[in-house]
Amino acid sequence: MPINSDVIAPLGNAELSHRRPAKLDRFWYGAVYYPEHWDAATRKDDAKRMRDAGITIVRMAEFAWDLMEPEEGRFDFSLFDDTIGHLGDHGISTIMCTPTATPPRWLTLKHPHLGRVDVNGVVQIHGTRQHACHMNPVFRQYSRAITQDMAAHWRASTHVVGWQTDNEINCHFSECHCASCQIAFQQFLRRKFAGDIGKLNADWGTAFWAQTYDRFEDIPTPRPEKPAYANPAHHLDYFRYLYDGVARFQHDQVEILRAQKPSWWITHNGIMSHVDYRGLFSQDLDVLGYDVYPMFHWEHTTRAAGQAFSCDRARANAGNFIVPEQQSGPGGQRPYFHDTPEPGELRSMTYTSIARGADSLLYFRWRTCRFGAEEYWCGIIDHDNVPRRRFDEVKRIGAELRAIGPEIMGTHVHVDAAVAGADIHVSDAHSTYHLGLPSDVDISWQVHKELFDAGYAVGCIHPSDDLAGVKLYVIPHWAVFDPAWVPNLTRFVERGGTLVIGARTATRDWNNNVVPDTLPGCLRALAGVTVEEYGKQNRPDLRPLTLQLPGGTELRSENWFEQLSCARGTEVFATWKERHLAGSCAISLRRVGTGHVVYVGTYLTTALAKALQPEFVRLAGLSKLWPDAPAAVQAVRREAVGKRLWFFLNHGEGEVTLASTPRGTDLTTGKSSGGPLTLPRHGVAVIKEASHELPGARKPKARK
Repeated sequence: MPINSDVIAPLGNAELSHRRPAKLDRFWYGAVYYPEHWDAATRKDDAKRMRDAGITIVRMAEFAWDLMEPEEGRFDFSLFDDTIGHLGDHGISTIMCTPTATPPRWLTLKHPHLGRVDVNGVVQIHGTRQHACHMNPVFRQYSRAITQDMAAHWRASTHVVGWQTDNEINCHFSECHCASCQIAFQQFLRRKFAGDIGKLNADWGTAFWAQTYDRFEDIPTPRPEKPAYANPAHHLDYFRYLYDGVARFQHDQVEILRAQKPSWWITHNGIMSHVDYRGLFSQDLDVLGYDVYPMFHWEHTTRAAGQAFSCDRARANAGNFIVPEQQSGPGGQRPYFHDTPEPGELRSMTYTSIARGADSLLYFRWRTCRFGAEEYWCGIIDHDNVPRRRFDEVKRIGAELRAIGPEIMGTHVHVDAAVAGADIHVSDAHSTYHLGLPSDVDISWQVHKELFDAGYAVGCIHPSDDLAGVKLYVIPHWAVFDPAWVPNLTRFVERGGTLVIGARTATRDWNNNVVPDTLPGCLRALAGVTVEEYGKQNRPDLRPLTLQLPGGTELRSENWFEQLSCARGTEVFATWKERHLAGSCAISLRRVGTGHVVYVGTYLTTALAKALQPEFVRLAGLSKLWPDAPAAVQAVRREAVGKRLWFFLNHGEGEVTLASTPRGTDLTTGKSSGGPLTLPRHGVAVIKEASHELPGARKPKARK
């Protein structure tokens, strides 16, 4: 639901869909490059090595403001001019970055009030990154100025093809309570409520705890537990202020870049806290960027599922994305150090990103830095500048992408089953008043993983997005819910889809207040059920509650119970077994049109999701994407009109064999496909299905 943007029009692509291909003319393959970290002797072979590895683009300068403007008003772009030109001579293009994540020391000395202030009133100091407040008018002025100077300088360059705004906005620190934020928050509220302080008081419920405000100028940023709990409506609107603030901060830069050279494409690398990636922030961009670091999943057996879920969530925001930073080696900072990718694992992780929506990809980073906070964030080449097996793997992928890259463009990821995702309002609302319950993202991950492990074409889709072709759609406990989404969900069910609604969904309104309606609120008519009683299970071991599922299966509820009453035409799908709930409805089923609505009166934990999955599959008529794929193999399909690309990725511990594959060509080898396929550990196949096999394709006439 958009926030009043005070007449700021998106400058990129306002139409966001999980099926939207990136607005790029080719698949870019590259690496993040920091020429400022190395002397000329160390850099001298970089361009040749990159070209030999198939690299076509680099990203640079996101942390180099101090080098480009060593003192206020004096600019020196020579290092980057020389580097861009040298790489360009070898056929390698450049993405430049606005360097606003790291303002130079002269700026913070001159304006010490630029620092963000945390919830405890502590000012963030110079020496790391992201310490300056996006809403400080002085910092925004300097940010616009450096963007303007860089854009004007490289406008004539034929080698600079795109830009990245800032770097991972809100990665480390997302809130701010400085003096500038007090004013900006009040201005945001004045815009949102159109100057009507009475409406704010009504929407926030300020009658509670004597919070009534007479003027917008009297409203502070909320500081929970200082000394008691914050008003959840106040708190959520503060998060919305943060979304608005970072979107405006980025909009300043995008406006300058587009004015200088409209042919530049613009991205940003996320996804971080308190940014609305379905709002103005992404609508300003040509393509959203998502930094992919699978090794943050410490357990290697769930790493592939975790990467798939993360990429699917990113794609749910704005469609296909680019990867400005794909992990190329182990990563480490002071408290941790990741696993080192095994031989073939870097390639497998790369193709997982591509399979699930990446339309371009750059590795972090070209060469590992020997100093600073990220000296153990390892790159393609090690500290000693010696190319080893990771370089060889990147080179192999580069050669493969010469054939695969052009085929990728214009395709989208096929999805049969989806979990609701990509709404920061819902997630942040949960954080303001979570009751000690799992978040919507936690449950989404569990449901997604069960479908992923079972071999279904699973993804994440926002409830306002196009659900055509999707057979199963799960909304996992979205307490805050927009009634405007209900018509789209109703059409989905009427046309044959199966909708699964988790407990507590639609229990709070868009202001983060409890709805006055009988639960489940705006979804009650569609679900055909009412919630008669609910409660949290704080000690399920002492007061157990058991669900009796179809077929006689029994399963314990772990977090929450709801006693349901079914309307006429709604069936009891599962019942409670014990205590005062015995025999009452726990899960309901209603037929609507040619589809079904299932309401689950408890939390969809891993065990329950696994137990219910066969029933959901049966109701939805769901089939595995490629039934011959073994359990260890991730199968994904990207498609466009007249084209299908199949990805098969072995995530098991040993060699596996598929009994059959789509008829066509394996683009990684150039060989024909259709018969059995053996994949080694971390093995990958990318198959272009023969066009005459596709539905609706014209079959060649037989010769007489």
